[in-house]
Amino acid sequence: MPLYYAILSGLHPTLPEAELRGILESEGFVYRIVESLDQAVVFECNCSSSSWIAERAGLVHETGRLISIADAEPEAVAEELRLNPPCRLLSGRSARIVFVRLRGYAKAVVPSDLAVQIARRIHAYMERQGCSLSPRGPETILVAVTQGAALIGVREGVKPRKLLASHRPSRRPFTHPGGLEPSIARVFVNLSRASPRRGKYLDPFCGTGGFALEAQTIGVETVCGELSTGKAKGAKTNLHHYPGAANTTIVAWDATKLPLRPETIASIGTDPPYGRSISLHGKTLENLLENFLNEAARILRPGGYLAYATPHWAEREAIEKTRQAGLQLLEKHYMRVHGSLTRIIIVSRKPLGPNPYTQHPASMEKPQGRRQR
Repeated sequence: MPLYYAILSGLHPTLPEAELRGILESEGFVYRIVESLDQAVVFECNCSSSSWIAERAGLVHETGRLISIADAEPEAVAEELRLNPPCRLLSGRSARIVFVRLRGYAKAVVPSDLAVQIARRIHAYMERQGCSLSPRGPETILVAVTQGAALIGVREGVKPRKLLASHRPSRRPFTHPGGLEPSIARVFVNLSRASPRRGKYLDPFCGTGGFALEAQTIGVETVCGELSTGKAKGAKTNLHHYPGAANTTIVAWDATKLPLRPETIASIGTDPPYGRSISLHGKTLENLLENFLNEAARILRPGGYLAYATPHWAEREAIEKTRQAGLQLLEKHYMRVHGSLTRIIIVSRKPLGPNPYTQHPASMEKPQGRRQR
């Protein structure tokens, strides 16, 4: 299988790679993580390109075909490009070299003008291979230094920063305190393995529609709802402000009593209410989670994924209620919000078999998907 690289956000230590796995599994590709580095991953995949991965990601900055991994110094990188000429991976005949230093690695040994030094060393050789280097070349040969190694590859896709910026809560017609940034909302969608090929995506606590917006943007049939009629109307206003709303249904409902038929939803990504400024409408958080998780287990198709958040003080109850609902606990991620709140993102799956799968509390399984070992 072809080798690819992914440059990850440094915002969180585990979520970016988990999102990458979620995206690959959502489309059913066979893949294998070859190496995990600081803010970078090398992986094999039976996909023909990686451009679509970065384009639908929240915390994956860019992806591309890997040429090689070299020592983090100019001559070593130049030698790898001589041995493995990138011309065969370029769709055109001209490219530029871009140098990225991740987390400030190798400042003492790798000069900031590394791209210029490499270009000088291999310019003539590249021309003999039928392609050329130019500062304004339409394609990019990336050299990314991390943990003493240099990843060398041809860029295929980048995160849609302008698009995500246009989705920020402050840019929407209807606003309300507490909305998550679009990049994090998109992570929830991708952790739930949402995809047009898999079926409907659900956010039962949609607030102003941030998660649903990211789902409809990547072309997934989306259902979302909110207990507050005012918020549900606001979410509808927001979602119809952007492309893709024709494939989205917005409803005012109680997320603990969903008007949905059993096993009709493929993916659920949601952030239930729990902040101090949020009303639970008379329910305790424990009861809300229990009833919601039972509903999630009822409406999810076998093999469907659920990604949801809970505050750190409810972690034990959330994990217990997830298992009691018959859902298979896969992974959890800790995200500090502020001094008094850490958000825990829990990913689970409805088992394929008829009998609920229950893990021992001390264990934590990684997502299975079609990952090749």
